[in-house]
Amino acid sequence: MRARLAVWVTALAMSGLVACGARTGLRSPEPDASVDAPDAVDAPDVFDAPDVFDVPDVFDAPDVCAEQPRPLERFAAEVIFVIDRSGSMNDLLRPDVRRWDALTDALRATLPAVDFELFTGLLRYPGGAVVDGSSCGAFGAIDLAPRARNAAAVLGLLDATRPNGGTPTYDALAAAARYFDENPPLGRVRGRFLVLATDGGPNCNTALSAASCVCTNPRGCLGARGNLSCLDDRRTVALLEGLARRGVETFVIGAVATDPTLGRTLDAMAVAGGQPRSAASGPRYYPAEDAEQFTASFRSITTALARCRYVTNPFDDPDLAVLRVGADEVARDPSHREGWDWARAETGELLLYGAACERAQRSSVRLSRRCAGGP
Repeated sequence: MRARLAVWVTALAMSGLVACGARTGLRSPEPDASVDAPDAVDAPDVFDAPDVFDVPDVFDAPDVCAEQPRPLERFAAEVIFVIDRSGSMNDLLRPDVRRWDALTDALRATLPAVDFELFTGLLRYPGGAVVDGSSCGAFGAIDLAPRARNAAAVLGLLDATRPNGGTPTYDALAAAARYFDENPPLGRVRGRFLVLATDGGPNCNTALSAASCVCTNPRGCLGARGNLSCLDDRRTVALLEGLARRGVETFVIGAVATDPTLGRTLDAMAVAGGQPRSAASGPRYYPAEDAEQFTASFRSITTALARCRYVTNPFDDPDLAVLRVGADEVARDPSHREGWDWARAETGELLLYGAACERAQRSSVRLSRRCAGGP
């Protein structure tokens, strides 16, 4: 009993001490805010990994490598038709059709269709007054400066023309080139071209010798002024090459019948001019042995100039260009037979060929830049 009483007394005394300590300042220290561990060790704010390792914005490849649309518009061109009106253009393609008639009918069938798109001009040669079949004429200004909606004026002058004289092709091309040198391009024009239509080998070079030249006259070159009928191929080809290097390219349309020498000459002229036919076979110049070929050749050339030639801003890497006609991607074709290719990558000029050119007449044409390293 005494032991129990002692325990009770001791417990009572201890409780009194605790109570007393609370009243006299002998109390436990107040918690210090600086050691508030829960705030200091609140790891979720520090180790909230989703905010730090949220990678989709960094490696979202489609945003970086998607194809980029590029501006594209039809190419506006100035074209001077350099038309041979020499005496041989009176020759018959068939019993009722002269070469001259076939040529003018072909232009009548094709020029009005591109009258709003091409800036067309005209130079007939030989120029000036032509008094006989060997006359080489004279050249000053071209007949008609290139203008939009000029088809009626071009056709009107051709209808009033009577073929006669020699074939001074070199002088005619040089006169057309002088016009381009002396007159800046019109408005939105991006390129300048010549379309040469001829049925004979170039001649009228007074520096050639009748004793050693290739003669273009079936009657020979040994008579008076016979050297004017000598084939003037070398300087004509050299002139065409020089014009092409300066950015003035030439399409060559030719009627050679069965003359192999003339065929080779026109092939060389077409290649030198920078715009030969891209067909897998046949001549490099555009053939015009009958009325249908005259029309087909003029139509092919005017369509290519007015409706299948486009321009964009130059690409830093031309191989990354992607072209679509309608919804279909068109393959690039360096052979220039089917598809598209750069005409001058450094200036952003491109061309469509074959079925792609035909589809472009009735479908949208779009250009984009492929992602570098992409498919």
